[in-house]
Amino acid sequence: MPTNWRQIIPTLFTLAAMLCGFFSILLALEGTPYYLLSAQFIMLAMILDGIDGKVARLLKGTSAFGAELDTYVDMTAFGLAPAILIYQVALQHHNDWRIAMTAVVVLSGMIRLARFKVKDPLRGQGGYCGLPITVSAGWVAIFVLLSETRTFGDYFSLGQGPVGVIFLLGVLVMIVLQVSNVPYPKPTKLTIVFIPSIVLVVLLFVRNMNIAPMAALIIMVAGVIYLVLGPLYMHMIKSRAAKSCSTGQAPLDAAN
Repeated sequence: MPTNWRQIIPTLFTLAAMLCGFFSILLALEGTPYYLLSAQFIMLAMILDGIDGKVARLLKGTSAFGAELDTYVDMTAFGLAPAILIYQVALQHHNDWRIAMTAVVVLSGMIRLARFKVKDPLRGQGGYCGLPITVSAGWVAIFVLLSETRTFGDYFSLGQGPVGVIFLLGVLVMIVLQVSNVPYPKPTKLTIVFIPSIVLVVLLFVRNMNIAPMAALIIMVAGVIYLVLGPLYMHMIKSRAAKSCSTGQAPLDAAN
């Protein structure tokens, strides 16, 4: 348990992220009018989940309790909540696949988080082994948001059509990458990436329906770029570190 204010403050952000994930699940179960808000809460949980670690390190309030609590947040907000949204929104017309698809999403997330907890004592500060669970959660939330706002008509409809197929294929690719050994950097450690991310997520809540979908599209494009170029970036960092070691220079930190 937190023992001082330095640990209590980041823990409050973690608990807020947990509640966002829980509220997302409840809203998804309420049905169509609440799918948009459910997706927004997943994205809000993502930002709060990034802030808690930054605040903990800034205040020198990191703790084993906070690290453990963070795992449960990840499973709730980025494992269960997206799976329920997929079940409710994207697979309404595919009863044979609803349970199987969502079960695979949940199992992939559980395996990903368990391996992360056991094999990564630095908790991603030096990069991730496998795609972070937040990426697939963001993919689901952003697609649902675009589908529910209808700003682009039925183009992003997830119930049927080619976009729905692309959405599900994307989910499958990401849950496979989650349990792979493909290396990925930790983007939230870079302030130049994290601050714009906060702004874009805030814009998802703007009632002007043109602003929120545009912010969602930007987030989607950024996510795809991270998905494709993240491993290349890690390879470049490791190559530079190896070269520095061979020439007697100080190695680069892969998390910088």
